[in-house]
This record gives sequence, C-alpha cells and structure tokens, in this order.
Amino acid sequence: MIQPLAPIGKESETADTAVWWVIHVRPRCEKKMARWLADAGVETYLPLRRVLRSYPGKRVEFQIPLFPGYVFACFSLRDRNAIYASNWAAHVLPVENQADLLRQLQAVRLLLQSGVSFRDCPYFETGQRVRIHGGELKGLDGVVQRVAGRERLVISVDLLQRSVAVEVDSRWLSAAV
Repeated sequence: MIQPLAPIGKESETADTAVWWVIHVRPRCEKKMARWLADAGVETYLPLRRVLRSYPGKRVEFQIPLFPGYVFACFSLRDRNAIYASNWAAHVLPVENQADLLRQLQAVRLLLQSGVSFRDCPYFETGQRVRIHGGELKGLDGVVQRVAGRERLVISVDLLQRSVAVEVDSRWLSAAV
C-alpha cells in the first residue's frame, strides 16, 4: 500500500496553517536539507531514484534526487524564515495550488515505488516552440502538442493555414530561440 502524502485541509491559510512549500536548495544539499527538516519534525518529501555507477572492479548504487535542487516540505508561513537557518535553503517557493502539487507528488511517489523503468525528459509547455536536435528530423522547428500523453511536433505553413504533426522523442527536443 502506498502511503499518501498528507493532504492540506483548507485552501485559506493563516500564518499557523501548515501548507506544502517547495524549497530550492543550494547545489548538492537536497539530502542535508531533508534531514534537517525531518530532525525539526517537518513533514518532508525528497523523491530519490536509484543510479548504478561502474568503477574499475566494482559497481556502486547511489540514491540521487529526482528533481535536483528541490525539496518539498509542509510547514506554516510563520516557520518559513526558520528554514533559511539551515544555510542549505536558497529560496522558499510558495505553492499556489496545494491539491495539484499533492496529486503530482503522489504520482511521482507511485512511479518510484512501482519499480518500473523511466527516464528524465525535458518539460515543454503545450504550444511552446521547439527545435529537434537529434535523429532523422534534426534541425526542424515546430510547436509542441500533447495528444494522449505523447508529444508531437506540429509544423505549420502559416500562409496556407495548414499543419502536419509528427510524434517525436522528447529527448531530441530543445527550446527554440
């Protein structure tokens, strides 16, 4: 059974109401920040993924942050400034939609606990202009479109007001300038 993240009761917060925040930490300080928060009794979520590295004569397993530079924690507005006392927090970012964040973090937790294989991919907004930098279509520019959870590149001829779409591997996309 997957343990859900604790939901937040009301949307209206007071200075004493605990809500989820995103803490942007200094480089390579995610685990230190999470440990500091846990020692202070703060509910914390630091999604980690397993990575195997091979060295001459041995293989070593590491747990590295899924989202480098970020730790999620539930605390009140009144406690926000105390987070900086750790010396590991660079910024404490408010979360506008608590329910969306909890739903998304629960999906991440389920993915990590399931053991299925996954890979990092860049995040592109639907409608963002991108360029393909690998594969047979290298050099093409277009606009990202998501259909049924898959990314497509839409290439348009504005004068004709016509477009074509092709499914692309998100690893080959980068933001167009």
